Amino acid sequence: MTWISVTPQIIAALGIILVPGGLLAFAGFRLRWLAALAVAPVLSVSLVTVAAVAADLAGIPWSLLPVAVLTVLATAVTAGLRFIWTRRETAPAAAADPAIHLVEAAAVLGAAWLVGRRLIFAFGHPENFSQTFDNIFHLNAIRYIAETGSASSFSVGGMTGIGFYPAGWHGLVSLVNSLAASPIPVSVNAVNLVIGAVVWPLGCIFLVQQIAGRKAVPTLIAAVLSGAFGAFPLLLVDFGVLYPNFLGVSLIPAVLGILISVLGLARRTYSLRLMWFLLILAVPGLGLGHPSAFLAVTAFSVPLVIAAVIRRVRIEYSNERAVRAWLYILAFVLYAVGVVMLWNAVRPEEDTLIWSPYQTQAQAMGEVLASAPLLSAVSWGVLVLSLFGFAALILRRAPWWTAGIYLIGGFLYVVATGAPDGDFRDLITGGWYTDNSRLAALLPVVILPVAAVGGTLIVEGLDKALWRPAVTWMSARGWRADMVRGATAAALLLVVLAATVSTQTENVRNAARSAATNYLLVEGAPLVSRDEYELMERLDEEVEEGARVVGNPWTGSSLVYALAGHRPMQLHTIAALGPEEDEIYADLRNALTDPEVCPALEAEQVGYVLDFGDQEIHGRTHPYPGLEDLESSGAVELVDSEGEAKLYRITACG
Repeated sequence: MTWISVTPQIIAALGIILVPGGLLAFAGFRLRWLAALAVAPVLSVSLVTVAAVAADLAGIPWSLLPVAVLTVLATAVTAGLRFIWTRRETAPAAAADPAIHLVEAAAVLGAAWLVGRRLIFAFGHPENFSQTFDNIFHLNAIRYIAETGSASSFSVGGMTGIGFYPAGWHGLVSLVNSLAASPIPVSVNAVNLVIGAVVWPLGCIFLVQQIAGRKAVPTLIAAVLSGAFGAFPLLLVDFGVLYPNFLGVSLIPAVLGILISVLGLARRTYSLRLMWFLLILAVPGLGLGHPSAFLAVTAFSVPLVIAAVIRRVRIEYSNERAVRAWLYILAFVLYAVGVVMLWNAVRPEEDTLIWSPYQTQAQAMGEVLASAPLLSAVSWGVLVLSLFGFAALILRRAPWWTAGIYLIGGFLYVVATGAPDGDFRDLITGGWYTDNSRLAALLPVVILPVAAVGGTLIVEGLDKALWRPAVTWMSARGWRADMVRGATAAALLLVVLAATVSTQTENVRNAARSAATNYLLVEGAPLVSRDEYELMERLDEEVEEGARVVGNPWTGSSLVYALAGHRPMQLHTIAALGPEEDEIYADLRNALTDPEVCPALEAEQVGYVLDFGDQEIHGRTHPYPGLEDLESSGAVELVDSEGEAKLYRITACG
């Protein structure tokens, strides 16, 4: 299977992720095109997750229909509110230079190419899948949604016996999978490609424009930088594999951009009440994409809120409205109390905080500055741009709260990787399970705006020192205006190419190589080997419909559900077990002599055994006595095999 052959799946993924939210952003909020596309994904995730919960409560099978109905209703309500709220407002600012549209389009396409080629390299073939522990849940959950007809965040976790689980990513993939009728891994890779190569760069460009203005240079620099980090998006399609986290982090820049407008820190071009409504509609998508993304935005909002309150208090005092000034101060106090309460509420159980620091705090600070988390290679291009970004902040060429966001993101990472294990570290980073990788993935969000501001300062300096004298020289020698504009465009393109080359270094290449090793379908693969995969491909001819399969889930046998459509007895390694399942795992090989085995097999409708040997994910050992030495037990017969992978039929019960 080639990437060209899965174009329909990629188009379906683009449609599911961009169209519902895009319709709401364009027709409801009337945002300009790049802003609309940037916020469309988080709105789409909101619509998909809320529609999934509503459909489940109403007993409606999961499909595109609930999403379409909710999208139309939300768009109609938003359009009505926009009419009511804006009919008496003054007209927005004058339209931007038409050339900026071309620049924005080039930036989006260029960024999609930069990031997309790395992701395609990491995934390898479209049908490959991540050979990691968490992917047992993620892949099987897509099949579970199709089988149960529910993608609600309150039902998907039922696959393993848990309650609430943020199912935004799973809802998107399930819709693509049903729409494009492809194998589940293909749908997964198509959606992840769109998230990394489209959603993330759009949000980054939008965020930088909110800080530096809708100008060509910061727009292009932001596009280049969206593909300049190994820590995101590549890290989260490698480690874990943390697909819901991957979606959540990709949405953060766009939500921060919305928040900047809500707080009045960007040039006002939209109704403030509409921006508040937009933020409210984005919250479900951010939170059900992944709650830690909501927590990150809460942390990054602190300097933004402080800046907004200082600005409003100054305005009110200058207009001799002291009471209103104190009301803003009171609102900030309430906000601060809310942040503290939220921070305490979202910390998971202490026994889940299993990751430990691995370096000193000074080393962690160096990794933040060098954009080289988790002992990765130094990203020299990003480092230089960041240093110039600090210079721009000192010169007040960018708002100070940009540095505030940077410091908070860096602080979280330093605490996670460098602070001593204990209550303080748990308090600060517990919302991310004290996990170094999850917090490393946030660093590009906070470093990118500073580096983009630095790149803009460099280009402006070159323009003043070199290009303006060159333009004067060209004009003095009779160059036409169109020739000067062409030379200017060529010079800008040269700067962008230099920025691209300087940031596409070992930091990114090593991250892509690391991720690629987890998507190899080969002998000895940590979860499912080539032989095991080929055996599962033949199961439709050998296992009757409705018969369940048992196997050691730690060896990857549970993925028979996602990859072959046959339900295993245990859908995931952490799934809760009943007494019949415990009996099968303990005594299946004794079925001829143990009177409790056959009733348990009948109750669970188990008729076959998948034996994938004793290689387990993470190199662990989980003995299941009832599945050992089956061939000599007389309880089963061999049906098929591929290398060391075997399929047995249970014959002891007739």
